[in-house]
Amino acid sequence: MSKVLLFLLLLFVFLFPIPYTPYPSSAQQPQGIEVTSIYEISDAEAVDGDILSLDQSGLVRSDIGFDNKMFGVIQEQALLVYQTPTEGKPVVRSGIAQVNVTTLNGPIAEGDYITSSQILGKGQKATESGYVLGIALEGFDGQGAPTVDGPSGPVASGKIRMAIRIEYAELTNPRFAGRLFSFIGTALLENISDPRQFGNIVRYIAAGLIILLSFSFGFLTFSRSIAKGIEAIGRNPLAKNTIQLSIIINIVLLVLTGVIGIVASILIIRL
Repeated sequence: MSKVLLFLLLLFVFLFPIPYTPYPSSAQQPQGIEVTSIYEISDAEAVDGDILSLDQSGLVRSDIGFDNKMFGVIQEQALLVYQTPTEGKPVVRSGIAQVNVTTLNGPIAEGDYITSSQILGKGQKATESGYVLGIALEGFDGQGAPTVDGPSGPVASGKIRMAIRIEYAELTNPRFAGRLFSFIGTALLENISDPRQFGNIVRYIAAGLIILLSFSFGFLTFSRSIAKGIEAIGRNPLAKNTIQLSIIINIVLLVLTGVIGIVASILIIRL
């Protein structure tokens, strides 16, 4: 009897399958297909789709372009979430996600690299080499979209699907030298927004220059005298004692010049 009921049940399922109802819109689709972990968010105003960076206070919304500390994207409707005792929100670090973006750096086309921006938590089109969040899987031109305040005025803001992969992307300067200067320039511009950090950079540069100049002056001045003194001993052995005293004085002055440069650099850094 049980076998007959089982056969009838299987026959019913085969003949009358449960219809599949698709999601009515992309906004209701799961926003992440990778296994996502829960992370504690220090920024209480961060919302779904915002780009997060890691700083001394924890995970906060990114607020600079091409941030090399980008961590991931908040996805409150992620498909698979690895549950942990940590109280926080799901954060996608790889895979597909819905990301908040703007037209701050121009309209976004499918296939464009997306990076962080000066607008809190919002992405922008990457047009130069630097750290990127990933690649856009759809375009966004901002037409009819709400606006947010940007550095130079309102810009359109929306949400697009992205393939998340945080990495350094070579877009405009593939050569190593160009990449190096771009990185240095970006770091300096980022620190200009914080006067204290910019002042520290100036002090370190000044300290390094003082050390370099002190050692250069010592070697170019006193080291030559030492070499000439050694040659003089060979030519005039009778004046050996006097020449040796001169060599010793030059060595002392050479060491003293270096020490003065190091002390001056330390004082500049500690100001």
